[in-house]
Amino acid sequence: MNPGDILLLRFPFTALDTDRKRPSLLLHATRLTEKIQLVTIAMVTSKVDGLKLEGDVLIEDWKDAGLLHPSLIRLAKLATVERDLVEKKLGKVSDGDLLLIKKSFQKLYKFWSR
Repeated sequence: MNPGDILLLRFPFTALDTDRKRPSLLLHATRLTEKIQLVTIAMVTSKVDGLKLEGDVLIEDWKDAGLLHPSLIRLAKLATVERDLVEKKLGKVSDGDLLLIKKSFQKLYKFWSR
């Protein structure tokens, strides 16, 4: 798995009371030991016409990324979960989409790059 991959897994809701199987964008994979592996992910949603949050990025090449519907990356909703929760890799965002996501990430989290 590499950053930019679209993964299918159970993404936790903000209140942490439930989760839902959904695609997510892999931001970083951490291997602590053979048994302890984590993935940091961003939410992917097909609600492209709904509420917009700062950091949302529309995926232009959504079909090539392995998604079933037009979707956006929601960089305001991140999670770090066990690698074992990943069911499969759906695809990878295009280089053009990845560049837009990186720019949006850097803008949203600019405080941390100073």
